[in-house]
Order: sequence, then C-alpha cells, then structure tokens
Amino acid sequence: MSTIAEQFSRLRSRHQRGLITYLTAGFPDRNTSLRLMENVEKWGTDLLEIGVPFSDPIADGPVIQQTSQVALAQGMNLGLVFQHCQHLAGHLSIPYLLMTYYNPVYQYGLKNFARDCRKTGVSGIIVPDLSLEESEPLRSLLREQNIDLIQFVTPFTPLARMKRIVRLASGFLYVVSVAGVTGERKSFDPLLIKCLKQLRNLTRLPLAVGFGVSTPEQIKYLAPHVDAVIIGSYFLRRLADGKIEEVEKSMANFKVFLTNHE
Repeated sequence: MSTIAEQFSRLRSRHQRGLITYLTAGFPDRNTSLRLMENVEKWGTDLLEIGVPFSDPIADGPVIQQTSQVALAQGMNLGLVFQHCQHLAGHLSIPYLLMTYYNPVYQYGLKNFARDCRKTGVSGIIVPDLSLEESEPLRSLLREQNIDLIQFVTPFTPLARMKRIVRLASGFLYVVSVAGVTGERKSFDPLLIKCLKQLRNLTRLPLAVGFGVSTPEQIKYLAPHVDAVIIGSYFLRRLADGKIEEVEKSMANFKVFLTNHE
C-alpha cells in the first residue's frame, strides 16, 4: 500500500475528508516557502501538493502563474524542489506530492526523476500535460518506487475513457471541477456531482476535487461525494498579500468542514 493510500485509509477510519493543500515551491521566497510547508500539517493539511514552478503552466490560472514566475525569477528549479523535499522528509508525517509539467521531468531524465522522488520521500506525482496514452514509461518507473502517478478526470470525460483511467490510476483520482484552469470560483459545473457518482460506481480509489474550491460552503456541498478537496489559489493569493496568519486560520477552518462526515 502506498503512503497516499495509507493516509486515506486513516482519514476514513476517522470519518474525515482530506484537505490537500497546494503550495508553489519557492514562493514567496525559498525560506518562507519551506517554513510554510513544514507547518501545514499542524495547521490541518492531510496531503501537501508541491508545485514545481514552470514557465508555461497551461493548467494554472493567474494566481499560480504569478507565483511560478516569482519563484522562477529567484532561481527555483526541480533540483531545488528535491532539496525542499529532502528537508521535509524529516519534518512531515503526511504524504507530499509534486505537481509538475512533463518538460522538467523529461529534461531531468525519467529514471533520475523517479529515483530522486523516492530518495526525498515524495509519495505521488501529478503531471497535468501528460496524457494517459503517453504515461506508461513514467508510471512504470514510479510504480517500481511505490510512488503514485495521479490521474485526472473531468465532468466531461466520456464514460469509456473514465473506465480506462480508473484501471490505470493509483493513489487517488484528481477530479477537475470545471473546464478551464485553476483559480477561485463561485460555483461548480452542474455535471460535477454526476461525475463523482459515476466514479463511485467504478472505483474504490479516493476522489479529490480541485480547481476552484475556496469556501466552506463549497466544501460542505462536496463533502458527501468526495474523499478530499484540493485548495491552492485561495491560499496563494493570501500569501501574495503577506497574510500567512490568515492562511493558517483558513486551513484549520476548512478542516472543520471536512470532519465527521459519514
């Protein structure tokens, strides 16, 4: 069982939904970024998603794009992200994942990437621009290291393709709430709940909804249908304004709405 699967098993035993927090590595600066990551567990985060800054983040909205540009301007790269992860291995008991685009992984070398993920305690990888059809080389190498390659599903994914994704997926399914990029939203696509119900009938893998989750009301709406929510832009926008204490309070507040759901 992977560390991600173990974490979701613990959450289920406590009748909790998970809070997955996304933070861009190196934002607002390297030291602050690392300090934030060290603290998210005690603030209520159950899994940490670490964004690897990239110059052309096609799946990311304006907030995450801005944070990536700031981090890149300060010299952040995949090698330094692994240094962050090595440090976190001695400070976090929750799983942490990397969200990266395929180009940095390819340039790093697939074998080297999988090896260094294992060496630095990374539990899972999210690659939004890597299609299911082209994912087997990386997935196989990661599987050898007991690391999950997280797959995406959207409310517009055809059922036949959804079944193919489910067969190859591990860790959890990343359910994209809407068509488009990341960022805070006031509402979700009406097809989202239908999608989640379909997935429940197809798999026992945990379902985590991301892209746009930013309010307690949205969390209460999603909680009966999901195993976790993924929140990034909401926190990063406050970090951009220097409001670290507000990020801490928000994580704790969101976690309250994810607890004690049968």
